[in-house]
Amino acid sequence: MNYSMKLITPPSVEPVTVAEAKIYAHIDHDVDDSLIATWIKTARILAESHQRRAYYEQTWELSFDGFPGLPLLIPRPPLVRVVSIKYYDYQNTMTSMGLSDFIIDINHEPGRLTHSYDTTWPTVTLKPIDAVRIRFICGYAHQSTTSTTTFAPDLEDIPDNVRDAIYLYCGFRNENRSGEIVEIPRQFYDLLNQDGIYTP
Repeated sequence: MNYSMKLITPPSVEPVTVAEAKIYAHIDHDVDDSLIATWIKTARILAESHQRRAYYEQTWELSFDGFPGLPLLIPRPPLVRVVSIKYYDYQNTMTSMGLSDFIIDINHEPGRLTHSYDTTWPTVTLKPIDAVRIRFICGYAHQSTTSTTTFAPDLEDIPDNVRDAIYLYCGFRNENRSGEIVEIPRQFYDLLNQDGIYTP
């Protein structure tokens, strides 16, 4: 079944810092810091789109017109956790389903979701479109929490080849400031392809 994806909460941290990108690009002034930050974000978006993965914690929502077949592969691995599963009936009344009714496999890549033993989708007339929504958090580096403490993410969890690709992109943009359209170096994608590409 086809689905649409909506980014609910974008990552709050990029895989590399402006200072790190400046070292790679041999930039020794602060004038272009905001520009470099933009390059890093653009490179991360390009890389995530190419690999179909998530690097730092972000929240997405899948939308289906009907109940999807299970097991369901959750896009943008690695999966951290499923936040909610909701459906809307023909009167547009929303019902939240209990996550205990599902088995959620975060160890598989991509993550998987299926029914728990002896459970099924409810028998209900759904609204014709955008009837089922599954919200989830994904990313290599993510906040870990306990009841009293929030731990900072470890960006070292993000693969080195991804970070190298972002450095390369920033160096490329620094060397091509004319405004002319220049093709992104093949090495950018070669680095991202080192550990294979997941295609949902």
